[in-house]
Amino acid sequence: MHKRIRLVHLVNFDLGLKIHIGNYLRYQLEQGYDLSVVSHPGKWLTHDTTIYERIPVKIMPFAPRISPAADLKTLLQLVAYFRRERFDIVHTSTVKPGLLGRLAARLAGTPIVVHTVRGFYLHDQMSPSQYRFFAFLEKIGSLCSDSILSQNMEDVETAIRLGLCPPDKISHLGNGIDLSKFEPGRLDQEELMALRQSLGIMPRQPVIGIVARLVREKGIFEFIEAARILKERGLPARFLAVGSSQTEKYSAVSPESKLKEYGLEQDVMLLGHRDDVPDLVSLMDVLVLPSYAEGIPRIVMEAAALGKPVVATAVRGTVEVVDDGQTGLLVPVRDAPALAEAIHSLLRDPERAAALGRRAHQKAVKEFDERLYFYKTDAEYRRLLRDKLKIDPDACLKPIPAVGQGVEVVRAADLSKVAGSRLISTGERQTEPVP
Repeated sequence: MHKRIRLVHLVNFDLGLKIHIGNYLRYQLEQGYDLSVVSHPGKWLTHDTTIYERIPVKIMPFAPRISPAADLKTLLQLVAYFRRERFDIVHTSTVKPGLLGRLAARLAGTPIVVHTVRGFYLHDQMSPSQYRFFAFLEKIGSLCSDSILSQNMEDVETAIRLGLCPPDKISHLGNGIDLSKFEPGRLDQEELMALRQSLGIMPRQPVIGIVARLVREKGIFEFIEAARILKERGLPARFLAVGSSQTEKYSAVSPESKLKEYGLEQDVMLLGHRDDVPDLVSLMDVLVLPSYAEGIPRIVMEAAALGKPVVATAVRGTVEVVDDGQTGLLVPVRDAPALAEAIHSLLRDPERAAALGRRAHQKAVKEFDERLYFYKTDAEYRRLLRDKLKIDPDACLKPIPAVGQGVEVVRAADLSKVAGSRLISTGERQTEPVP
């Protein structure tokens, strides 16, 4: 009887299991992996349970801020859990699960540890001491990893430049979306009108939207400031902010208080978490993402697949998804006037906006199919199983589908073979060393 490959994923947001990686988990089940998940509790998952009928979920809190006592408790719980379950592969992502999960896996003796970088938590608003501290944590995490998969090329280059990990340990993975859920024309005119009416939007009123966690780092305050500027210009648009608020991350003000200060309560709708994001993006004339840093912004991929023009900030990750002036417009970080002007320019010139949307859709079909990234990750697992555990994965798992045969991650050590690998942000870099 062939060995079952036991794989556990650690995630920081329970909704991510439902929204972002549901198809990914289903693919791994179909391939024959014995899957488990560790998740921070949230609105969707509050206690240990099973998802997709066969995947057990262990709820374990990851403190949002550095909290030595809480973090040590979680670390010890993870070590005990990993030792008990005897996983072959621990796969982590994001900062807190990434650090604690990798440390715990090594302490528990897990043979294979994989980490996905969705954007290093290093940016120019940090003090030098903060920057050095988080770079140090990344180095610790790297020491505990067998393979690090980066969703964008610039983070690969940053890791090598700052010495966060050796070139033979980090690879470029990329990211993708379920194109079948984001097809242009998914709603007919009658359905679009019904959605407008449900939101109180006039038939011809322009709709500008952001879909993100409503935190400062995602640019929610620049979005609100741009709405204020455009309202003062007399633009009769409605602004939709779709995403969950995280009040513990507000520093001095909240989006609600800023809307009240500007008198925009009727112009900007804070919709919270929604399950109908594809429909809402279909309603938008322009999607906006003024974030300070990204891994790879899935919502921009989704808007592109729907044929929607995007206005976004020129930061790592986003510059690999948006071709400035071709599939969308890129503006500087924390520049609300530039953001407002870019939005206004597309509303003034609908033919240009439509052309950007068409080219964005073409790019999405060619480059953003999520299945490509399923195959790449699967191939990396199988490489590690052969190299570290001397296991023949073909005897334990179904073959990777024919369309994915030969697809592999691009290792940093081989980047010199990849044309145009130096993907430097056209705007403000978020990962430069701080003196």
